[in-house]
Amino acid sequence: MLRLTVFLLLVRHRVVTGIAGPVGGGGRGAVPPAAPTRRSMPTIKARQPRAGAGDRGAAAVEFALLLPVLLLLVFGIIDFGRALNAQITLTQAAREGARLAAEGQPWSAVVVPRTRAAATTLSVVTVTGNTCPAGAGPGTNAVVRASYRFTFITPIGAIAALVGGGRLGQPLNLSAKGEMPCET
Repeated sequence: MLRLTVFLLLVRHRVVTGIAGPVGGGGRGAVPPAAPTRRSMPTIKARQPRAGAGDRGAAAVEFALLLPVLLLLVFGIIDFGRALNAQITLTQAAREGARLAAEGQPWSAVVVPRTRAAATTLSVVTVTGNTCPAGAGPGTNAVVRASYRFTFITPIGAIAALVGGGRLGQPLNLSAKGEMPCET
């Protein structure tokens, strides 16, 4: 019985794979198998398993695991660029205010409004500092400090909490200092 089962499986294997030749084991009197031609090719095709059939959901799982890290990276790039732009704008505004204070312009009438106006893209800028006193020479400096509370627009804090980030996503206090020698 076992020999018959093996024989039938061998016959089926040869028909499915297209191997021509004797089935009985190819002893001394066996004829070597002929090279397959178009006419001798079997019409029965073996059902090929799909490539990656066992990995069907692996890509979805990997994507789900990497998505928070990817979003953290993308949102971090966006908000870092915005924060850098805000810092550069704030530094330029503090320089502008220091230049006006060094010329002896009135503090509340000219220096503060023009410093805030120089920070065009920033909403609420706090300006502190000092102007040059009358008759001050080049050894005295006018100092203007500008500060701004930067808030993130992306949900970077929520995504950072998934990955294990601490304070990421909380508003930042940006500040800049402008200092110029007095010209009065």
